[in-house]
Amino acid sequence: MSENSAPKKNRTDSLLRRMLIRLGIWLVLGFAIIYGVVVWWCASEIAEPSRRPRSEVQSAFLAGSAEAGFTVGKFVSKDGMPCLVCTPVPTETLSERAEIIRRQLRENGVSLAPSGEVVGTLVILHGRSGMKEDYLAVAERYCAIGFRCVIPDLPGHGANPARFATYGVKEGEMVLRCYREATARFTFPAEPCVVLGQSMGGSVAIHAAALPDSPFQAMVVVSTFDRLDTVIRSQTESLLGPVLGGAVRAPADMVFGWKTDVRISEINPVGKAAKIIIPTMVVHGDSDTTVPTAAGKKLYAAFPDRTEKKWLTVPTAGHSNVLVTDYPLYAEMGEWLLRYLSPP
Repeated sequence: MSENSAPKKNRTDSLLRRMLIRLGIWLVLGFAIIYGVVVWWCASEIAEPSRRPRSEVQSAFLAGSAEAGFTVGKFVSKDGMPCLVCTPVPTETLSERAEIIRRQLRENGVSLAPSGEVVGTLVILHGRSGMKEDYLAVAERYCAIGFRCVIPDLPGHGANPARFATYGVKEGEMVLRCYREATARFTFPAEPCVVLGQSMGGSVAIHAAALPDSPFQAMVVVSTFDRLDTVIRSQTESLLGPVLGGAVRAPADMVFGWKTDVRISEINPVGKAAKIIIPTMVVHGDSDTTVPTAAGKKLYAAFPDRTEKKWLTVPTAGHSNVLVTDYPLYAEMGEWLLRYLSPP
């Protein structure tokens, strides 16, 4: 090798090392940015789900609700929670949904009040990314068997101005305050009253029912988790794999806590279930991959044995379609709620 070639080789090696170091730094920075974006996105999706406007079908339903056997009142609570109050009214011709649930209940030997008569109040709590208008068809069925239905928009959803959802930790008390305001606004008694919640709404229902001043006499929770971090673990590992999913969960919990003042690890309806003393039905689809069946069964097991409780599996139902299968679920839930409805 010539005397001139050695310095050239050294300069080339030095340049290559610098290029590799810079490339490594950029790769680390790029990974850190992507990692931060994924963590922020996960926490934001949990705390602040995307909202959608009311559909034309829902608007038409609201406009023609009297034809379906109920009228709709609207109000906003002092906490800023928009709410629908659906009240049964007599109608000469029942809707198809109303006819079906009344027929199914009669076939099960349930005695029903005449159409339009109110026997009690049902508070309906929607799931994550839902809104109160999504449950008008649910209200149609339960108004047909005598329930006045109160349906709020929970924080972080629908028209509620609050940005963030805490899955029951803060919403439990807000729902009870909203309900008390509804009784005063629409002049109906606070009892008898029962509650039905789906997914996130089930967690909110459990938090509310565990409060000492809860008016609820019976409860149905549908596709609800034992702990929110159980769902987060299942979802992150499904999307990102066990290693990256595990790496995302802890910082996402911190970001969620920074946004909402509540940690994901604090959202555990299974811990509240032990305080529940009212009859409770736990419904779960046998094909639910969002909230694993094992999580639903852990929640069910946490309700005290001294409390009347029932586990109900919906065949072939997933998480999002559990209320729209051919299984007579509305009649099953309605029979449970009517059975434990007590006079004031």
